[in-house]
Amino acid sequence: MGFEVDIIRSLQMLSNAFTDGVNHVFSFFGTETFFLIVAVTLYWCIDKRFAYRLFNVYILGVAVTNFMKIGFKRPRPFDAYPEQVRSIGAKESSYSFPSGHTESISSISGVLTVKYGKRYKIVPIVGVMLTLLVMVSRMYLGQHYLSDVFGGLTVGVFSAIAFNALLSLFKEKEELFGIVAIALSAVTLAVMGGLGKLGDSPDLLKGMGAFLAFDIGYFIEKRYVGYDVRKNRKWWQYALRVVIGGGVTVAVQQLFKLFLPESMPMLYCFLRYFIMALWASLIAPIIFKGVKI
Repeated sequence: MGFEVDIIRSLQMLSNAFTDGVNHVFSFFGTETFFLIVAVTLYWCIDKRFAYRLFNVYILGVAVTNFMKIGFKRPRPFDAYPEQVRSIGAKESSYSFPSGHTESISSISGVLTVKYGKRYKIVPIVGVMLTLLVMVSRMYLGQHYLSDVFGGLTVGVFSAIAFNALLSLFKEKEELFGIVAIALSAVTLAVMGGLGKLGDSPDLLKGMGAFLAFDIGYFIEKRYVGYDVRKNRKWWQYALRVVIGGGVTVAVQQLFKLFLPESMPMLYCFLRYFIMALWASLIAPIIFKGVKI
């Protein structure tokens, strides 16, 4: 453990206003907000089926990561070594191992590489660069150890390969994976509730809410709505989808915080992300199709 703390200390010796800001930007690429930008842009503008796959791979990876966090219960570096490591910026409240930010960006990069890597050689290059930058930034900011970020990398690559292969089994009927999503969500929530752990992992509850709603929404959208994202190809139509759809998504994510009680994680986390994902997967496409954008 000592050498891992030394790595963080060495990185934090470079700390100043500029480098702090740069590393916060790098860390952003591992956030759920960055994932949402990528996922909804793909879903509303480019390829719904692929976006659906990316979303499910991402959420399953998040679930694995958070179960591991609960299992290992490793304190963050700034908590374990407060005299040697400081948190640059807001302190993360969850456990340290593995790194969720690293899992997130490596999972996204892996799925995008599988889909577009052969056609666009820049995709894997950018994916590797962003993953490395996120890994370093998480240590620089004092949020993770070296083993945390490599753990996150391992889970992310595993998720991109294993869960992508799982979804491939459904072929043209990928929407039927929603049945799996419902079953997994029900079992997960029942187990967590039985163990009294619903409040221990807000990120997992967010993921389960989004997982369930997005898969239900996609099933209904594909079977009964059939919005063709390629039908209207003018740039301003794409822009309107992203601006309107993204605006409502962020509004649900942020404004619902004002009246949903944080002390009730099933409302504050699960329900809020359920509504947000249902909007993105079903309601927004219905509106886009209705107004022809």
